[in-house]
Amino acid sequence: SAPPAMPGVPLPFVLLLLLAGAPAQSFPRDLVARSTVGLEATAAYPRFEGLRGDNGTARLGLDFQRMLRLNGTLLVAARDHIYAFDLRRDKGTLYPERHLTWETQDRENCAMRGRRQDECHNYIRVLVPRDAETLLACGTNAFSPLCRTYQVSSLAQQGDEVSGQARCPFDAKQSIVALFVDGSLYSATVADFQASDAVIYRSLSPGQAPLRTLKYSSRWLQEPHFVQVLPYGPYVYFFFREVAVELSALGKVLVARVARVCRNDRGGSPRVLERRWTSFLKVRLQCSIPGDTVFYFDVLEAVTPPQTLHGRPAAMLSPRCHHSIPGSAVCAFYLADVERSFEGPFAEPRGATWTPVPEERVPQPRPGCCAGMGPAADVVTSGDFPDETLLFAKEHPLLHSAVGPAGGRPLFTRTGTRLTQLAVDTGAGPRGDHTVLFLGAEDGRVLKVLAAAQHPEATQPPGGTLAPGDTRELGDNGDSSAKTLLLEEISLYDPGRCRSPRGAGVPSRVLGLELHLPSRELIVAFAGCLLRLPLSRCARHGSCRGSCLAARDPYCVWLPSRGCVPFSEDLPSGFQQDTEGSLGISGTCQGEVGEGGGHWGLGDIWGFLETRGVRHPGPGADATVPVPVLVGCVLGAFALGALATGLVATCCQRPAVPKPVPVPP
Repeated sequence: SAPPAMPGVPLPFVLLLLLAGAPAQSFPRDLVARSTVGLEATAAYPRFEGLRGDNGTARLGLDFQRMLRLNGTLLVAARDHIYAFDLRRDKGTLYPERHLTWETQDRENCAMRGRRQDECHNYIRVLVPRDAETLLACGTNAFSPLCRTYQVSSLAQQGDEVSGQARCPFDAKQSIVALFVDGSLYSATVADFQASDAVIYRSLSPGQAPLRTLKYSSRWLQEPHFVQVLPYGPYVYFFFREVAVELSALGKVLVARVARVCRNDRGGSPRVLERRWTSFLKVRLQCSIPGDTVFYFDVLEAVTPPQTLHGRPAAMLSPRCHHSIPGSAVCAFYLADVERSFEGPFAEPRGATWTPVPEERVPQPRPGCCAGMGPAADVVTSGDFPDETLLFAKEHPLLHSAVGPAGGRPLFTRTGTRLTQLAVDTGAGPRGDHTVLFLGAEDGRVLKVLAAAQHPEATQPPGGTLAPGDTRELGDNGDSSAKTLLLEEISLYDPGRCRSPRGAGVPSRVLGLELHLPSRELIVAFAGCLLRLPLSRCARHGSCRGSCLAARDPYCVWLPSRGCVPFSEDLPSGFQQDTEGSLGISGTCQGEVGEGGGHWGLGDIWGFLETRGVRHPGPGADATVPVPVLVGCVLGAFALGALATGLVATCCQRPAVPKPVPVPP
């Protein structure tokens, strides 16, 4: 059975953002956006590019690294600075109420190592809460990483600096995830200047020695890029992508992984795995589209923090493809399914292939389990495991099976666009029963997706990972009211108002998304700026009831006295919403009474939307045309065609030439 969730931390599912690669014909058609919001409509949204009068930021750009929201305070780590924003302030502004500056004192040595001057800064890559009052910040410090503790309320430094090695990368381009659990810092990054020593590390533990993964072992970690860390039950999970050692015969193949370690792991015996994890195991996450040709999304890009979905722990991931087709997907993985996968067979190489280890060869207690629990209930600490168990764990960190997504397929797929970030609201709508995905893309857009929720009577697709007794899943059960919808495509990146730092890669790439539901907004981060994005644009529908309801937006409701407005708890009763499309509203306002008692025509609706920089094609892929209009168009086209054909024939007609009269002999 799955371990109990941590108190106060509901974990129903994990959403993953992944990228894929396979034949084009197996990829599903992209959804048509029901509304497209252009830059002219988002230009007025508040932005932050740096402190006023800060010449360094004005010259080099903001260089965003990561952000952390603590209640109504948003903490943003960048190059040489940490900024604190009060999200409860006026939504029309985005400017920090306080900040700290932490610059490196080691630029000369950095330059002597062959680095450019603009690389020799302090890129603050770690920003994690240590307790309710303090947070840990770690920076690259000109390729000599350091960590400091700061007070959350004042950003004042507390205590002395400590080394950032294995807690923060040397280079800002290298990946890092970190989290405090039980007073210990769990981090995953590279531990050396050459980036050859990838490590999952536990440190700053009171009265305990640091613990880490095996050094320079391709079986444990091979060129990993770490994406997320989260606790669940007696374990801490790490989500990452890496080069698959089991597929080395095919070349460098990237796969999505989840690894786990026990929170009570104290390392092995002096003979085997001393000061190394005894519980480290990893398994492949298989986000794919089933069919004759299976399409895999293996390049893990983003993983949501723990969410509650249908009362079950899960995570949402977003991977993309790494072959010729730029495509991305979002998959949900129930943590119970992930947990069961660690009970599967171990993998080991046999010649050029990897095969499952027969169960009779697996020692007992089972390698990877936690001391004092389950099969190892009689083992006091991890150092008391038999040498046989520890040796097997050292050589067999990989499980042979793979974890499939909830529902057996992705929640959402997209071709031609690389999705890079993911945020999710699982309690959207007046009843809190809708799931909305916000997806950041490499081209500077944010996609807002209403995920489908299967009805209780829906059946599970083949190859799914349903737990016994569970009948509700995200997915598409064939009912038109239960389809995933792409509600909005929102363009946000404006190069003229978001200065890109040198060496920032793709400047339009969305680097961070942070939901703040109390103010109904999404904070969007690029390398050069931050932006406050409202969750909805209900006002664009004005007094057009059809357009408001046909938008299917769970954040918008129709109120006869006020028009189309964002939903809030203080609204009077009598509002309407149609997220399921059950009313069959076309989205036009022909014949409907608008403001001032007038009638809305189709031209009026388009004019209203165009003036706000929003192109609203109605109900997207399901748009329909009234029959009288269709018949009129067909008859008009026929008449015009006949007339044009007659005119052309008349103009091009040649005069008849009479035949010569035959001369009699």
